[in-house]
Amino acid sequence: MPDTKQYFWSSWPQISQDKFFRNVLVGMIILTLAVTVGLRLFATSITEEIASQREMYGNVAVIVEDIKSLRAQQGGLAHLSVNDAVWFIIDDIQIETKLISIRETTVNRATEGLQVTFEGLSLTELMGFLTALRDKASLQTPSCMMTRNTNDPRLADVHLIVAR
Repeated sequence: MPDTKQYFWSSWPQISQDKFFRNVLVGMIILTLAVTVGLRLFATSITEEIASQREMYGNVAVIVEDIKSLRAQQGGLAHLSVNDAVWFIIDDIQIETKLISIRETTVNRATEGLQVTFEGLSLTELMGFLTALRDKASLQTPSCMMTRNTNDPRLADVHLIVAR
């Protein structure tokens, strides 16, 4: 007589075994259906949340751009000439030791501008200068040329044309 495994339902009557396996099968079907429906509802709610957040971002992005534009128009140095505003910003962020040259120029034959050249600026100093030009003085940089500093490759030499 070969050794066969005994399961807990082996000693049950055949009708009870049939009923047990039918209930297990129905339970597995119900469980699979419940998990599938639950995951579908979860995915649908996540998709709706993403769409809602995307719409809200679209609304906020427009407002942020308007605020940036208004802030640039109402800069505290906007009433000064380009030369005076640039000098004020250079003094304010204390980068005048890195200033090589500054001279007046014209942009597009009609707009007064300023050519400014710095040597050995860090990226942080350059970004601070450009941000101050935009936010405080409503100035733009129609031309910007940047090269690596020969003495310290971590720094940049920058030639800008600044205009309103």
